[in-house]
Amino acid sequence: MRKLLRRLKPAEKKSDSEPLTESTKHVNSMVVAAAFVAIIYVGLDTFLHIFYADRFNLLALLFGKGMYDIYIRVIVLCLFVILGSHAQYTINNLKQKEDELKEYRDHLEELVKERTTDLMEANAKLRAEIAVRKRSEAAMSESEEKYRLLVENANDAIFIIQDGKVTFPNPKALELSREMSIDIDRTPFFDYIHPDDKDNVLQWYKKRLKNNDVPQTCSFKLVNADNNQLWVELNAVLIHWENRIAALNFLRDITAQKKLERQFQQSQRMESIGTLAGGIAHDFNNLLMGIQGNAAVMLLELKPEHALFEQVKSIERCVKSGAHLTKQLLGFARGGKYVVKPTYLNDVLSRTAEIFGRTRREVNIHNRYRKKIWMVSVDVGQIEQVLLNLYVNAWQAMPEGGDLYLETDNVVLDDAYARNKPYSFKSGNYVKISITDTGLGMDKTTQQRIFEPFFTTKDFGKGTGLGLASAYGIVKNHGGIINCYSELGRGTTFNIYLPALEAEAVEEEAPAEESLHGSGTVLLVDDEAVIVDVGRRMIESLGYEVLPARNGEEALRIFKNHHPRIDLVILDMVMPYLNGGEVFDRMKTIDPAVRVLLASGYSLNGQAENILERGCNGFIQKPFNTVELSHKIREILDTAN
Repeated sequence: MRKLLRRLKPAEKKSDSEPLTESTKHVNSMVVAAAFVAIIYVGLDTFLHIFYADRFNLLALLFGKGMYDIYIRVIVLCLFVILGSHAQYTINNLKQKEDELKEYRDHLEELVKERTTDLMEANAKLRAEIAVRKRSEAAMSESEEKYRLLVENANDAIFIIQDGKVTFPNPKALELSREMSIDIDRTPFFDYIHPDDKDNVLQWYKKRLKNNDVPQTCSFKLVNADNNQLWVELNAVLIHWENRIAALNFLRDITAQKKLERQFQQSQRMESIGTLAGGIAHDFNNLLMGIQGNAAVMLLELKPEHALFEQVKSIERCVKSGAHLTKQLLGFARGGKYVVKPTYLNDVLSRTAEIFGRTRREVNIHNRYRKKIWMVSVDVGQIEQVLLNLYVNAWQAMPEGGDLYLETDNVVLDDAYARNKPYSFKSGNYVKISITDTGLGMDKTTQQRIFEPFFTTKDFGKGTGLGLASAYGIVKNHGGIINCYSELGRGTTFNIYLPALEAEAVEEEAPAEESLHGSGTVLLVDDEAVIVDVGRRMIESLGYEVLPARNGEEALRIFKNHHPRIDLVILDMVMPYLNGGEVFDRMKTIDPAVRVLLASGYSLNGQAENILERGCNGFIQKPFNTVELSHKIREILDTAN
């Protein structure tokens, strides 16, 4: 552009001292030539007049009538020649200049076009650069907006610590500070760390900012002036903020997560204790079976008026109490259900509440049962045990009397509800039971332990601590959920959720009171010698022949040799080497029509249920008496016939 302007700049005026131009030189030469011709002509004319006067007239006649005319014509002719030549020269010169000017103009136009193209290209590049810059600015603005939205809407508290003070807190950080009544503007953040955690957190924080090999996050408790505590998880990164070193912090509230972890650990601990309790209950039931069997055999030989008759009956009552205790242990251990059937829980609550209300009249019972309640598949006896345990606990929490509220409802538990719980269960339809008292309530520490076996707040000797533990195991074994909510001085609520069932309810049968006798051959299989001995005498007292076997291999040998005449096999489920399930399967290969009554110190758990599904005919739990055994035997034999 500058070159173009330089070329288009008008020519400067020449000074007077500059030499004459071509045109001026040409005019001057023409004038000199004309003057020279005129001088020659005048001289020649004078010479002719002097020397050739007689001839001059002839010459004058050739050119005109008078001398004046001749001179004039000659002069005019000379001027015409001179001026014509000059005009032609001027015209030619102008034409040449015009051609040069046109050529120069064409050159200028080419330069302008060239410079215009360069200018357009430069302009296009400039526009492209401007567009790129605008896009960069827009992207930067969009990125800043995204980061701003992320920071402002983050679930974590984000803030900067510089010179010991908190700066740039996001809304979540301000929310947490308000909830905990923390003044982050005046008090250093680290002053709110629980004293038990403070030293460890400060050491971790320093190492983290120095990029030492430490975990990315650190969990600890915050505590305020009111002793309110909050579990948090902190991550820190060293940054430069306003040209100075600072720490960018990400703080997450993990109080709910810690609560779930504690509940999960509690659940795991309960599972471990339950396994132990189940094993103890099984072995204890085998011992009770020996005592019960011997007492039953003794009663067969004693008449009611005998001096020892009442003592033996007392032994039976003690065995029954022991069996009830092991039933609670097995219930906690989730050792299985006994007899499950479709049931309306409204009926169970109504019946148990009526029984309880007769003995505890200082407790006012209020009920609100859902009409058209869904059915559940439960062991009614175990559910009654759960409810009565909860009623008794409520009564003990109201020493001066109070109100007990019983409610039932149909509820749907979805996957979202399941995600917030430390225990696993299937989503779907459930029947909810709520039992609320207006008693003393419990603190949080007690609530965390109420389902542990042998944990009790009662005085020594006034409670076993198995009531709620048994309730927990029974509900879990039914695929349900039990939880507790309590406040000191305001009472307690237990909520039980049991899976709903689409089936018809079944009426309960009254317990048997008399033994049923019969005939036939029974193969009795058990690894405990005392049980084989007393069991044989109990069965023989009912009129049956007994073939005893002390283990699975012996039982298979006897069955293989005598199976055509064996009417029933009473098979222990838990035995060394070959357990009841394996023995049952091998007997089925020998005789597919074999009839088997499964016996176990455990209740009807998953293993026993699996054997029943494979074709086993019945189940009886140890310890059992002669009456129970006789009815089970007749039930299987009569059904088979």
